[in-house]
Amino acid sequence: MGLGTGDGPQGRRAWKTRVLLYAVVGVVFVYSLWPILTMFLEGYNVDLGAVFAGKAIRFIGGLSYSGGINPTPYYFLQALGAEAYPRLALNTLVVSALSISIALAVGIPAAYALARLDVRGKTLVSYLLLALRTVSQFVVIIPLYITYSALGLYDTFPGIALAEQMLILSVAVWMLKGFFADVPRDVYEAATLFGKREWQTFRRVVLPMVAPGIVVTTMFALVLIWNDFLIADSLTGAATKTVAVGVWEGLSITQLSFSAVTWNGLNAAGTLAYIPAMAVMLAVRKYLARGFSLGLTD
Repeated sequence: MGLGTGDGPQGRRAWKTRVLLYAVVGVVFVYSLWPILTMFLEGYNVDLGAVFAGKAIRFIGGLSYSGGINPTPYYFLQALGAEAYPRLALNTLVVSALSISIALAVGIPAAYALARLDVRGKTLVSYLLLALRTVSQFVVIIPLYITYSALGLYDTFPGIALAEQMLILSVAVWMLKGFFADVPRDVYEAATLFGKREWQTFRRVVLPMVAPGIVVTTMFALVLIWNDFLIADSLTGAATKTVAVGVWEGLSITQLSFSAVTWNGLNAAGTLAYIPAMAVMLAVRKYLARGFSLGLTD
C-alpha cells in the first residue's frame, strides 16, 4: 500500500507539482541574478556574448569590441586604484553621512510630532511631504544648479547633502512617523503617570523603542543616496563625485585628465558599486527584521 510514498496518482501529481515549482523558482532566481552575474563576468573579462554568438570575438563595422573569454582581475585592480573607486566611495559615504544626519535631525522630531502630538493640520503636512516626493527632480535641478553656482555650493559636500534632502527627507519622516505611531499608547500613558514630561518621554522612553526603525530608515536612505544619479551628476564635480556618477563617467576621469571608458572597466566598477550596499543590508538584516516587525509583535 502506498501510504504517502508517492506510488499512486496523487503522489505522482505532487512530485510533478514540486518539480514545476522548483523549476519556476530556479528560473526566477537565475533571471534575478543574471544582470549581476553578467556584470561581474564582463568585469573579469569573460564575454558571455561571445559564448552565445559562438565566436571568440564579435565585430561592429569591422572593428572588434570583445576580448573573448580571457579571465583577468586587471579591470578590478585598476578600479581599486587610489584615485578611482575608493575615492568615489569615500565621497559617497561623506555625502550620505551629512545627508542622513540632516534628515534624521529634522525627521525624528517632525515624525514624533506628527504621530504623537495634537498638532493642527498635521494630516495636511503629512500628505504635503508625501506629495513632495512625487515631484520630478528635473523640475528643481536647474534652479538648484543656478543657485548653487551663485552661492558657491556647487561641488561641495554640504551643498550636495542639502540637495539630497529632496530624495530622502520626506521618506524619512513618513517611515519614522509609522514607527512612532506603532508604539502602544499605553507606553505614553505610563510615562505620563510616572511624571515624565513630553520631552522626557520622547528621549528616554520612545526613542530607544524605535531605534530599530531609525536603523531601517538610515539604511533605506543610504541606499537611495548611493544609487542617486541625477542630483549628484548635476551638482558634483571632480572634488565630490559620487559612485553612481563616477561609474557612469569613468573612474579615472578628472578635470585634468581623461580616460577612455571600456565596457570591462565599467562592469568592474559597477560590481564594486553593488557590493557595499549588499554588504550593509546583510550586516543589518536582523535589525531590519526587528524594525519592520515593530508594533506587530505585541
